[in-house]
Amino acid sequence: MNFFGIITQNLQKEVVALEKIRANEEDLLLLEMLQTDCRKSLKEIAKKAGMPMSTVHEKIKRFEKTGLIKSYRALLDEKKLGFDVTAFIMASTEYLGGDKNFQRKLGEKVASLPNVLGVHTVSGDWDLIIKVKFKGVQQLGKFVNESVRTIPGIDKTMTMVSIDEIKEDTILTLG
Repeated sequence: MNFFGIITQNLQKEVVALEKIRANEEDLLLLEMLQTDCRKSLKEIAKKAGMPMSTVHEKIKRFEKTGLIKSYRALLDEKKLGFDVTAFIMASTEYLGGDKNFQRKLGEKVASLPNVLGVHTVSGDWDLIIKVKFKGVQQLGKFVNESVRTIPGIDKTMTMVSIDEIKEDTILTLG
C-alpha cells in the first residue's frame, strides 16, 4: 500500500471513531427503542420516533457500521431452561512471567469456557470476576474445580452463589 493509501485508511478509521462518539437526541431515542425491542419494524420505530423511515434505516445502518450496535439476540429466561444457579467466581492470578498481558489472556481463556456469561479484570484483592450460570451447584463445583482452577496462572478462587436476583438488565440509560 502506498503512502496515500495508508493516509486514507487512517482517516477512514478516525471518521468511524468520531461517528461512534457523536449521538444526538434522535440517535439516543432510536438506541433506547432498539434496546427495549429490536423486533419492531422500521415503520413502527419511525412512527414512534417521529422520523422518516429512510432516516431511521440510515441511522440504524450507521450504528451497525460503527459498532455502536454490536449485535441482535434473544434474551432467554434461564430459570425456565433450568439454569437456577447464578454464581460469581473471584479469581486471583499468578504472574508466570514474560507477558505483560497475561491477566487479559487468562480472562479470555476463562471466557471461552461453557456457561461463562461474563469475565472482568478488576482491581483490588482479586484479579478476575467471572459470572456463570448452571443447572445445579454440583455442575458449578465441577466447573470451578475441573475447569477454572486447572488453568495455568489461576492461583486461587472464591465462589459466591447468588441467592436472589434483584435486577439484571442489558439496557443502558442513555439520557
